[in-house]
Amino acid sequence: MRKYHYLVLFLIGYLVLWPFILHKLYIEEKKNTEVFEELPVPEKEELPVMADVSETVSDNDTVSGSDTVSESETVSGNEAEEDSEDMEEELPPELFFQDTLFIGDSRTMGLVEYADLNNAVVFANTGMNIYRLYSTKNAVRGQEAYLEDILAERQYRKIYLMLGINELGYDEAKTVERFEEEIVNLRELQPDAKIILEANLHVTAARSERDDIFNNENIDRINDNIRQIAEKYELDYIDVNEIFDDESGGLNPEYTHDNVHVLGKYYQQWADWIRENGI
Repeated sequence: MRKYHYLVLFLIGYLVLWPFILHKLYIEEKKNTEVFEELPVPEKEELPVMADVSETVSDNDTVSGSDTVSESETVSGNEAEEDSEDMEEELPPELFFQDTLFIGDSRTMGLVEYADLNNAVVFANTGMNIYRLYSTKNAVRGQEAYLEDILAERQYRKIYLMLGINELGYDEAKTVERFEEEIVNLRELQPDAKIILEANLHVTAARSERDDIFNNENIDRINDNIRQIAEKYELDYIDVNEIFDDESGGLNPEYTHDNVHVLGKYYQQWADWIRENGI
């Protein structure tokens, strides 16, 4: 019977102390609530209003529309585009590539290795192509992030994309379709970024003549398809071949050691060309 006496005493003690325990918990909870209420709520950071990503690609293409300035004043789409271009040209060299992402293959890897891109982010890998864009890790500066993670980190101001030469040999129609799909996806993931599509560099005439796949005729064809995608989605399209080609229309042999990639000292010329054109 004694063990029941202890049980009864325990229950009586529990019933007596329980109201005090509840009161203590209430006081502590109230204190915690007051502490959180006193903490300042961080103000939501307002991102700068970005210019319309749609740009005029050809002399005949224009972008219409207007941006509201005040209740009574509006600015036309063409004026906004001109203002954006003027701002781009006025940026000092050290700020031109701020908040910029480069996406590409081994040529882009050379660009970041030998040219001054300031603090631009680069996602590139040897042999990168449009089919491996989200399944291949970055190979630049020891960074092994996937493109999906890089795009999720922040909103970029500009994105340069050069892909297409490693897709030669694949079904051309499927490559163009996939390229377009990835451009649409990129615009959805980075809605405020100005996307610039880059033409693929030519190979030398000697390399082109002896290669059934990686030749300048095929490179020109994929570049033309990329240019048409740029026109369709009103994106910028740039072709740096104009500073590296010789009179044959191929990569100048004096600029390369392997008939495919430009020598390291010429990558800075490439970056400067982009700056000078204000794109």
